[in-house]
Amino acid sequence: MKNKRILALTLLVSLLSSLAQAHTHLQKAMPADNSILASPPSQLMLHFSEATRLTAVSIQKEGTDESTNVSTLPKEAAQALTVPMSPMSPGKYLVKWRAIGADNHVMSGTLHFTVTGK
Repeated sequence: MKNKRILALTLLVSLLSSLAQAHTHLQKAMPADNSILASPPSQLMLHFSEATRLTAVSIQKEGTDESTNVSTLPKEAAQALTVPMSPMSPGKYLVKWRAIGADNHVMSGTLHFTVTGK
């Protein structure tokens, strides 16, 4: 009886972990999280594990209460998505993004980077 419970639990954990891995996830970003840049980036690039559609991107400079919503988002889903960035002054920035994967899973994330201006 104990062996059947252990087997059932093992199968359940295996199934749940394979389902969790099936969701689309962010693989790489440029600028990378916590990066330090000499000059401001002209674009934000998000590379996902599967085709993904961005639904929102906002940028906020540290020390300000306002965030700017990026209005020029790619219209089509893709693995690598590029968003133009407005000119930035030196400082620390927070980027918040939200996207929908091919599996209709909604995901979101944040990236931090610093522009030194040097």
